[in-house]
Amino acid sequence: MSAPSTSPLRGWLLLGGIGVCALGIGAATRTLNADAKVVFVNGLDVPVTVTAGSAHFTIGANSHHRWQLPIGPLEVDIQGKQGRLSQETVLLTGEEGLFVYNVLGAAPLYKTTVTYSVNRPSSQSDAPPRVLAGTTFQHVGRVDYMLTEPPERITMRKEDGRSTMRTHLGRAKGGWKSSYGWLMSLHRTEDAARLTEGIWKALPDTPEVEYAATAAKLMAAREEGLLASLAASRAHRDANPEDMDVQRMWMHDMRRAGRIDDVRAHYQAAVEREPGSLLLGILLARLEPEPAGTERLNALMRDHAGEPLLRRALAVRHTRQQRWAEALPLLEAMEQGDPDYARYLSTHVETLVALGRRKEAARKLSEHLLRLKDEMDRLDLNDVLLYARVVGHASQEGSANEAMRQLVENAQKDRPEGIVAVWLAASLGQQVDAEKLRAVPPEYGLAGAARVLMALAEEPEFAARAAASADFLGFRQLDTETGILLAAEFERLGDAALAVKMLDVSNADLGYGELQDVLRGKLPVDSLTTLDWGERAALHLVLARQLDARGQDSKAAYALVKKAVLLPGAVSIALQNWDRPKASNAVAGDSVP
Repeated sequence: MSAPSTSPLRGWLLLGGIGVCALGIGAATRTLNADAKVVFVNGLDVPVTVTAGSAHFTIGANSHHRWQLPIGPLEVDIQGKQGRLSQETVLLTGEEGLFVYNVLGAAPLYKTTVTYSVNRPSSQSDAPPRVLAGTTFQHVGRVDYMLTEPPERITMRKEDGRSTMRTHLGRAKGGWKSSYGWLMSLHRTEDAARLTEGIWKALPDTPEVEYAATAAKLMAAREEGLLASLAASRAHRDANPEDMDVQRMWMHDMRRAGRIDDVRAHYQAAVEREPGSLLLGILLARLEPEPAGTERLNALMRDHAGEPLLRRALAVRHTRQQRWAEALPLLEAMEQGDPDYARYLSTHVETLVALGRRKEAARKLSEHLLRLKDEMDRLDLNDVLLYARVVGHASQEGSANEAMRQLVENAQKDRPEGIVAVWLAASLGQQVDAEKLRAVPPEYGLAGAARVLMALAEEPEFAARAAASADFLGFRQLDTETGILLAAEFERLGDAALAVKMLDVSNADLGYGELQDVLRGKLPVDSLTTLDWGERAALHLVLARQLDARGQDSKAAYALVKKAVLLPGAVSIALQNWDRPKASNAVAGDSVP
């Protein structure tokens, strides 16, 4: 008699990086064996040589090797092409079952239980897998299926009754990137930093490993608090004085701390010391109001004509000030020869939309993405969302929507069924397939984002409940337009703590003090030169709602919001669905976090 198995993986495991409950290990049965069973797993793309006690062997890239070793202390030395990767002493006890040594913790290993039942359909187990990535040495106990897929059916014995369980040691796809994603999503950021630093030693010519290591260290500092985050970003700035992105990261943290005036003074002094520095001039211009910032960039352009870094800065400055016609020729020039153009494609597309050339924008974007999907494993979700926003829907039905169908199909790879389409619909304020959303664990990033957006489409109070538990990692699929809209509305309603949190987790380039000044009428929205059209529209909408609450005429304010909205998103959803506040005696912005 045979029985079908349950699937050992839930939807979150396909992507890697969704929350997992910690599983305690009870007291294990001792055996009288003199040797312990150890499987060594290499999750790197290069071979490694292992010395474990008296054993010496090589494990190929993304391979494993099983060995029997004496119980007791065991010294393990791992060597790669670049030399020693790690050296440590582990303890092999007499506990029953299998020990796992995961080189650098890189392989995305997990342990789960497979249930086989008689005459019952397969079903997902509610117990989450035990994630083994990020740790080098662990005792995993009994394993029935080691690094191989469990069979769909097994022959049941009489003593098994109507169901029986088997244990599975599995390895997910994606290599070290999946392990890194899991650790980051579990907020094991220090483990993620150690993992990527170790991998960087093994793969020193892999820029994405270096980037991941830096991101993990900065995230670990961020979770310690603002002061730790500031110290980390400043150290990173000092170590990378010519890196624009690193400089902007420090600027962002200083803005979070309410110290943007200190940043401006820092770059002003730096420009005075090095007046010929293009990078410092661009960074200072970013902090200057209009027209000083644009004048500085234009002056630099006259002296450095054709410089890509400067062209990018000026194009973005023009779009921030909604000078779309001035931005377009710069973006067209970037398209022809700037190696970093892909990062500015969305700016180019939005510029075309603002100039009334939406069909051209949709065609340009779809051609780029359809070409790109054949060159990479999976498209960036934000690019697919941008296309949906430009065409105004996420429908995949009919020949007219063939491009959308192909893009969604590509982005859907290795993700829970239908979740990309659900997230896109929620992002546009359109009807969501609730059944497909219910089938995805709520802690899954896209599902969590979809739920926040669906709550936002009801009323701010619903959105507050949905967003209250969001963190920096969980907010990745919600843009800064959403973050600023929620922060401003929560501040208007008097919930300063939630307003501060929304600014923080959304990574918005807006400090809490600046938000307060906007709502108090001390700081014009248009003076915030680092905000894009969607972020400004969000602030304008809350200012319009503030006029409603005060019983003042808001007609012109709402007209300004509608004019500012280029593409559907959080602001258009709120405009369509939120009831206007009724006049009260409440005063916005007089609370503090």
